[in-house]
Amino acid sequence: MARSVREGPRRTYRTPRLRPGRLVPGRRGLIVLGVLVLALAGAYAGLRVYQEEQEPGPRAALEKYLSAWSRGDDRAAARETTNPREAARVLAVNRKGLDGARVKARVLSLRTAGGAGRARLRVDWTVPTLGSWGYETDARLRQEAERWRVDWRPTIVHPFVDGIARLGTIRDPAERGSLEDRRGKRLVTQRAVTQVGMKGGDARGVDRTAAALASVIDIDAKAFADAVRAAPEGQFVEAIVLRRADYKPKAARLRAIDGVLTQDGTRQLAPSRDFARALLGAVAPITEEQLERLGDAASPGDEIGQTGLQAAVEKRVAGSPSRRIVLRVDDAPRDTLTRLKGKPGEDVRTTLGMREQRAAEAALGARKDEAALVVVKPSTGDILAVANRPADSTYDRAIEGRYPPGSTFKVVSTAALLRDGLRPSDVVDCPKTIEVGGRPFRNFEGGAGGSVPFTVDFEQSCNTAFAGLAERLGADDLRKTARDYGLGEPLKLPVKAPRASVPKVDDAAARAASMIGQERILASPLSMAGVAATVAAGRWHAPRLLADDPRRAGRRLSANERTSLRSLMRRVVTSGTGVALKDVPGEVRGKSGTAEFGNENPPRTHAWFIAHRGDIALAVLVENGKAGGAVAAPIAAKFFRSLGRG
Repeated sequence: MARSVREGPRRTYRTPRLRPGRLVPGRRGLIVLGVLVLALAGAYAGLRVYQEEQEPGPRAALEKYLSAWSRGDDRAAARETTNPREAARVLAVNRKGLDGARVKARVLSLRTAGGAGRARLRVDWTVPTLGSWGYETDARLRQEAERWRVDWRPTIVHPFVDGIARLGTIRDPAERGSLEDRRGKRLVTQRAVTQVGMKGGDARGVDRTAAALASVIDIDAKAFADAVRAAPEGQFVEAIVLRRADYKPKAARLRAIDGVLTQDGTRQLAPSRDFARALLGAVAPITEEQLERLGDAASPGDEIGQTGLQAAVEKRVAGSPSRRIVLRVDDAPRDTLTRLKGKPGEDVRTTLGMREQRAAEAALGARKDEAALVVVKPSTGDILAVANRPADSTYDRAIEGRYPPGSTFKVVSTAALLRDGLRPSDVVDCPKTIEVGGRPFRNFEGGAGGSVPFTVDFEQSCNTAFAGLAERLGADDLRKTARDYGLGEPLKLPVKAPRASVPKVDDAAARAASMIGQERILASPLSMAGVAATVAAGRWHAPRLLADDPRRAGRRLSANERTSLRSLMRRVVTSGTGVALKDVPGEVRGKSGTAEFGNENPPRTHAWFIAHRGDIALAVLVENGKAGGAVAAPIAAKFFRSLGRG
């Protein structure tokens, strides 16, 4: 039987009615206490935040140091260490030693015990011209008066850096490549030299010393004295570089001059002082202007190509330097920490022939006037020799110079006449003077051949005959014909080589003058050697100076044109204005030229001669040389004799 549960009387609980603005008795204390707790907690938290901002923990302190160092603020980084002054010095000297490199550093690990800590760091530098370089090193931390700082030790920069050793860079120049002849033999190599000069910055007696130097060696005394005064104190200022053989005869006189200094060394030089000097160019110390232009690619003391081919192929022969990061002690390198390997310079093969160049230099000899001789290989266009005088001039008139070609251009004029139907046997009058379009023309020596075959007009270089034949040609015939002989074609060479100019001529007088290589016709000796080469090979081949230059060729001459011109040019040598070559071994063909220039009356003249024998063609120019047959032709003869039959 189930038992009933006795229920007691039901209790009623009432919630006290609150009056506005009053608290229930008993809860006031709880609320006040809660408010105090919250306030205290907030104050404590704020205090902790304030303390952390003012006194960072070990990681925050280390990160603050690394952040400043990584953004390039070495002074700010130093302030986070226990020795700010020494830290600032070491950080600055090592960054400077790495050429102002940028650094990024980060924490790999951190351990602390008590008031000390030890961290492992990763340091990565970006060094100008060398690139990235990284390593790991240690950092120490120390807590002082509740504040954590980096415990300064130089090894935080690099494990091997200390109070004596610092980081630095070294640039090792690459071995310079050589210019080679067509067979791979070096044209330019390191040869012993003596530099003659003075110390810069000392103005006492500099003018007297410079004048004394100029009496022994070929220098501009005033320009050298000015250079000495402008140079930093103690810096060696070079007056001249002499090959050892050239220095020895002058050594005693130079040593006797007060203030003159000499330094022995080596330079990239050709076999002799005059050997293709203007073409090959010179290698010499880099100038301040070039340093500024090249930036990180060069350094003070570098020797670079300054003129000619040496300058034109500088990037190929210079190579790239090796660069090292080293540990320096007292500024002397002690250990190499890393190396970026450079690249040696490339040897550049030219088309020059050693034998042909020597023969060209021998043909010009020791003459001091302005002259040039250039030799090409007709079958390929290869430039075999380039010689210039004066020998110490850097101006390559054989390739760069443009002159009126005078009667050597009659080869082209004759080609145009042959295309118009002229036959070499045709009788063409050669009067003493002739007037065309109101302009008088005369023969160079004032003579007259009379009514003779054109073959005689050509071999005797009769101006009046050619001027009289001008009416047979159209305004553009000479220009078009000249292009087949390379005149007007672009010359794509590594050195400056302007194309020849043979303009269209509408005026009758101007056309007559153009027939004899005057008016506005201009050509270099190289271009005129190309004319002779075209007759030899039967087509024009673009000149080449480097073995890897592209080959280009013009259209073939007709058999009649080539045969006729070869016969006419042979007669010049056997019985005409080129008889200076009559006894030269082999069958030489040529054409003389006497080109007027300037406004004097009578006008001054340049002497020309172009010729070919076998697979050799040349042009000789002598500025202010009067008659080509008398002055230029003997130089051509001397070249062929020096070269021999081969």
